[in-house]
Amino acid sequence: MKTITPISQSLFMAFLFVCLFSMNSFSQTDFKLSEYVNPDYQWHSLDLDFALTGNNSFDKSVFLDEYNSERTNNSFSGNLNTRYYSVKNSAYYQGSQTCFLNFSANGNGQKDALRGSTPVYENKQKSNAQNLLLGINSTNRFYNNRKRYFEANLLLSGSLNHSKSTIDYISGLKPYPYVYETQNNGNGLSVSIPLLVGTGRIEAVQDARLAVYIFDDLSKSGNLIKTPNNDEILAFSKYITETKNQRFFDSRIRKIAEITAIDSFLTVNGLKAKSDASYYTLLNDNWDNSNGPVRNAGHRFSIGLAPDLRTSFNEISNYHYDTINGSDEQSFTNKDNTRLNSWGLDAVAGYVCEKPINLYWQRTTEISLNYSLFNSNSLAKSYADDILTDEQKVTTNQPNAGIVISQAYGYYPNSRTDIQFGGSAGIDQYWGDSKRNDDPNIFSNQTIINGRLFLGGHYYFSPQLRFTVYISEQYHYSNQTIKETTTDPEQNLKKNIFGSFINAGLTYSFF
Repeated sequence: MKTITPISQSLFMAFLFVCLFSMNSFSQTDFKLSEYVNPDYQWHSLDLDFALTGNNSFDKSVFLDEYNSERTNNSFSGNLNTRYYSVKNSAYYQGSQTCFLNFSANGNGQKDALRGSTPVYENKQKSNAQNLLLGINSTNRFYNNRKRYFEANLLLSGSLNHSKSTIDYISGLKPYPYVYETQNNGNGLSVSIPLLVGTGRIEAVQDARLAVYIFDDLSKSGNLIKTPNNDEILAFSKYITETKNQRFFDSRIRKIAEITAIDSFLTVNGLKAKSDASYYTLLNDNWDNSNGPVRNAGHRFSIGLAPDLRTSFNEISNYHYDTINGSDEQSFTNKDNTRLNSWGLDAVAGYVCEKPINLYWQRTTEISLNYSLFNSNSLAKSYADDILTDEQKVTTNQPNAGIVISQAYGYYPNSRTDIQFGGSAGIDQYWGDSKRNDDPNIFSNQTIINGRLFLGGHYYFSPQLRFTVYISEQYHYSNQTIKETTTDPEQNLKKNIFGSFINAGLTYSFF
């Protein structure tokens, strides 16, 4: 029996997917998406996501020896996710702001018992946890008349977490020593402020593609008086962008206002032929289903510095019960905590080129280089009944440099179908030393090479039913040398990893 290799499977899936795409295509037009420049606009959105789940169960087993076991379990979990997003575009500014706050809590209670003529044992366990995460991601590019810009970004995040678990032995023998309570508390804070200068500009041009979709469908149905020229397509594209970014709080009023505005533009510019059912149906269908995927045009080069600061603290407390020589029960406490502080300074350079080859094909090229300084200090302490028993201090210096190059192509035969394929390759070099307490420094040097080829996309049999496939072939190589002292021999560790990943499936959506 012949074995099908992962590469053969990938080629077969690629062939099948391309065949599916070839079943649906449109005629080519001369309009170039790269000619479109967005007007000034600003968009705001606020998302709230709340979920609450619970579970209760009871299990009882009866054995032949007249013993029976019982287990009762109840649990709950809830989370609240909030996200504010804003994007603004003008001739002199491109930027987006994201603020988020996520809170989650969960609890669990469990009771176990083994009973007979007399209770053998019975215990009760409880646990709960709370996590809070908040942050800000801000991207800001300020342009001059020559498309040169200064970029100042902010990435800020903080976290708090707490968990507690307890066990109570109600009856029966107790397994001394045992932990009757555990608490875990942690917090973290990180901030990065990349400062860059660059040249070039990338515009989102999916609204121009939407304009062509609308004109194409209206032309085929006989709802256009004439074929629009390039200037009319560009004017319609800008009108779509301005219309889509108006602010409404009622989605139904938004839809009425948007379709009315699009109809008004086509009428005023002498493009509308008639107003039958197909005209409004096609407008509505394109407005709902032809907004994506996102297409970009332009190129951008930047260079700059990205300082980074991080701090975190975590403490675990274990509360024990034990006996000494059969005497009364006594309580003991063990605590372990770790404080980690680190800083980094990255010198970065990057180039991005988004090229709409035509209405159906897109090419994306990315190159990034970095040289980074990194230093971290961690201090771990152990306590027994508040008496310090151990302390470990580790200092690490690890500068590194790397380069990543990627090339990808996208194929968009219609508004509901897309395919992307391409590859990337990168190399990273790490070197440095680490020191634990007063031990000698440990020197290390590591080279990492990564490569990837991928193919993926979606094919919609209908608006509800879509076929999704993603295929990836990956390669990872690393070579690390470690030397503890100048007289010790080097330790060398090499890895070669090849991996294949295939994911395909059908999804049906109810809406």
